[in-house]
Amino acid sequence: MRKIMRLVAIVLTVYIASNGCVVNGRSIHSEDVELEKELAAINKPSIKTIETEYGDIYDCVDINKQPAFDHPLLKDHKAKTRPSLALEKILRASRKDTSLLETNPTKIGLKEGCPAGSVPLRRATKEDLRRAKSSFKRLSSFEPSNPGQGYDFAGIVTTPPANVLFKGIAARMSVYQPPVSSQQSSTALIQLQTQTETKVGSIQVGWTIDPELYGDSRARLFTKWSEEHDGTVDGCYNTLCSGFVVTNPNIPIDTAFNDVSIAQRSQVFQWMMVTLDPLSQDWWLSMQDDNIRLGYWPRELFSFSGFSVGGYNATWGGLVHTGTDVSPAMGSGIFEDGNYNSTCNMVKVQVNIGNTFVSPYDNPVQVLQSRCFKASKQNTHPDYRFQFGGPGGLPNACVA
Repeated sequence: MRKIMRLVAIVLTVYIASNGCVVNGRSIHSEDVELEKELAAINKPSIKTIETEYGDIYDCVDINKQPAFDHPLLKDHKAKTRPSLALEKILRASRKDTSLLETNPTKIGLKEGCPAGSVPLRRATKEDLRRAKSSFKRLSSFEPSNPGQGYDFAGIVTTPPANVLFKGIAARMSVYQPPVSSQQSSTALIQLQTQTETKVGSIQVGWTIDPELYGDSRARLFTKWSEEHDGTVDGCYNTLCSGFVVTNPNIPIDTAFNDVSIAQRSQVFQWMMVTLDPLSQDWWLSMQDDNIRLGYWPRELFSFSGFSVGGYNATWGGLVHTGTDVSPAMGSGIFEDGNYNSTCNMVKVQVNIGNTFVSPYDNPVQVLQSRCFKASKQNTHPDYRFQFGGPGGLPNACVA
């Protein structure tokens, strides 16, 4: 009997070693193999490696060999290092228009950048991919008036005049770092979107605290794009998969903010701008405080939705994901209408109409709020601004 039991144990050991344990009907070994393949596709050969003070490891990758070009729609796409002269002119005009606006830009980026011809990409791990798979369930664009189960939004939305499309969106937003749990997130974003009955194209940028996506609770820059058609969703956060083309050698698009605002004490801001190149029809991401371009979403990504010619809905505000019954704080965690020193806010709120950045027309702008979170707008031409946020809490008992 002992010999039989010993033989069974040996057989089981050999089987497990070769096939892995089975959890929820799936072999752990097969999952690891799949993750290894994904890592090999994401983590490209590097020219240089940089480790930040926060423990992030960035690989400097040849700009023409980054994961963006693994997307099937980008096989023939060649990396651009800058937008067209037409878009440069638009960005310069916007820069001049905002030069007199008082600001204290937050510091972001690597202390030492990547060599010429290469860009920084955060090195992914298996754990990053496991967390990301959960985050990707949130990849679809959200509807501000109905953000979905477990979400709360507070901010403003607008649509363009008849027969007009938005060619860009911008705002200078204060950056905070509210506490969140491992399954929660708190975000400040701008979103541009186009939508028909069956097709949706959208881009989001801003700052977020999202442990599920990043593995920590720091305020980080984020980007997200999605293209939805015929029941399928394509898209990506940052550079965890293909799509967004990084062009800046010093600022990763998932970088941590070195400085954040402290309510009643200090305010730091970051200017975010997404603009459609009138010639190439690529969407470019810029940070205008220092006239910095981070990269772009090629037009090919939005070939189904028609988003490559412009957007119909513009959104600015805060979005929290609860994960439990208790929602996290949004913005600074405080909402005091009119007090810009303690409440998270966005100033110089703009849309691009006719290749010029302007304040949104006031009448179509809607202020949206939800349970524990508030928003208010103030149209003091030419500086359109608004506040948003709140402490969070239970659905029927917000934190005082």
